[in-house]
Amino acid sequence: MALKDKLLENKKLNEQVKFAIAEEQSRLPFDLGQSDSKVNPIDFADLFNPLVELYSSLSLDLQNGTSDNPVMARKTVDKIMGSVEIVKAGLENLTSNTEVWEEMMQNAGLMGGLDLMGTPVSRFIALNILNGDLGGTVEIKMVDNDLDKLAFEIYEKDGRFVERIFVNKLNELSENQDMFLSIPSTLEQNENFKFVSPEIFETEQQGTNEENKALTGGVTETYRKKKKDGQLEIISKDIGENLVQEFYIIDKEAIGNSLQFNTEMDKITSGLLEESKSFDQVASFNNNILATVTDFYLHPYKALTNKQQEKFQEDYKKWYLETQIGKEFPLGDPKPKNAEQPQEQVQEEVVEEQVETIN
Repeated sequence: MALKDKLLENKKLNEQVKFAIAEEQSRLPFDLGQSDSKVNPIDFADLFNPLVELYSSLSLDLQNGTSDNPVMARKTVDKIMGSVEIVKAGLENLTSNTEVWEEMMQNAGLMGGLDLMGTPVSRFIALNILNGDLGGTVEIKMVDNDLDKLAFEIYEKDGRFVERIFVNKLNELSENQDMFLSIPSTLEQNENFKFVSPEIFETEQQGTNEENKALTGGVTETYRKKKKDGQLEIISKDIGENLVQEFYIIDKEAIGNSLQFNTEMDKITSGLLEESKSFDQVASFNNNILATVTDFYLHPYKALTNKQQEKFQEDYKKWYLETQIGKEFPLGDPKPKNAEQPQEQVQEEVVEEQVETIN
């Protein structure tokens, strides 16, 4: 299966889970007599009761000088004490992920939202169980009877295994990123580029304050498409109520060739490439945002080569020109359909007709 198909299939499966959650939530008004607790509390006793007993026994032997191996006993005691802090940090990190989960879900597929293509289905289900949106169970286990392998094990409400999350790995990951893939947002940078580029984008003063300016949505004269004779390329559109509106065409090629555009776009994409410790978020941005224009996809869990990074920067420019800048902009006010043409234009048309007749 091609990469694009794999990513879209993963998105489809995550959307099915999302739909199931929405269906369950839609039944809430009719399930008022049922408990709203979908996830059983974590039972720490199963793990820690035996450890507490071991800790007490080893500590007593060390105090009485009766330990067969004092060095190993002290190490075990320290590990048991440390395991409490490790699990506590793990729970805090799980909570920090679920605190932003609702917002991530609401903006899924958009800038600042969850990457449904790159987030594995098992992780998607696990986080929805942890967030209380799906029924299930979370258990704390000591894998292979090893205190260095403490893990949260997550199960669906029917007992099916979902995912094992080693606590140490979770704590390490949480120092730099979340448990899920999110799509970075460049909305602010995209808009700021227009404000710092008055030579390209038209602004108008708001009120009496000269510094209070707003973008009109149009571009300056230099970046309006012109015909071979140097005149503006203008199109007219019927806008109803017996009115027509003239539009000039925005010269996106000229904008794309400008130094200002390329410099500012490179700043934005360099920031994306440098901010993340891994390239996961860059791939998420590419697959969910840029690919809508380029139809080019990146592996979510692979480092990018220099060529791929360069392509990402160039594709960002293509995407920006295509989606963040309009194709045309109104020129002047609407005019009645049957309005008389200016005399100069009428005379010009008459001359042209005479020339055609002579020819």
